[in-house]
Amino acid sequence: MVAPLDDVVAAYGALWVEKDPAKRLEHLNIAWAEDGRYVDPNGDVTGRDGLADYMDAFHAQAKGSQIVVTSAAVHHHEMVHFTWAMKAVGGIPLLKGHDFATLDADGRIKQLVGFFGDPEPIGGKKSLFGLFKR
Repeated sequence: MVAPLDDVVAAYGALWVEKDPAKRLEHLNIAWAEDGRYVDPNGDVTGRDGLADYMDAFHAQAKGSQIVVTSAAVHHHEMVHFTWAMKAVGGIPLLKGHDFATLDADGRIKQLVGFFGDPEPIGGKKSLFGLFKR
């Protein structure tokens, strides 16, 4: 049976909030394919166990910070995109970003690539297009 997209994204988002590893495992089983791959600027892990270990490390280092999903998921075919924000204790914004995921046949995440922040606008200081100006 295919898991509803909203349930998958909510369960994935809960991984970043839930501090109890046993409860995170419940969310992981809803959201994540057994061999799913997670990639962001800080890591590249595969499988539920790999992501569970990554979450353990995040929660140990985050000191009460949380990452929350901040948009509805947009999707087409098996592709999904949504945004998130990392907030310190008291809701102070620390970082925001974008996640792009591919779903498996059961509707679980089989690959997710996360990006920190927003891309610079064309012409901004990080624009690659500036390399080709004459």
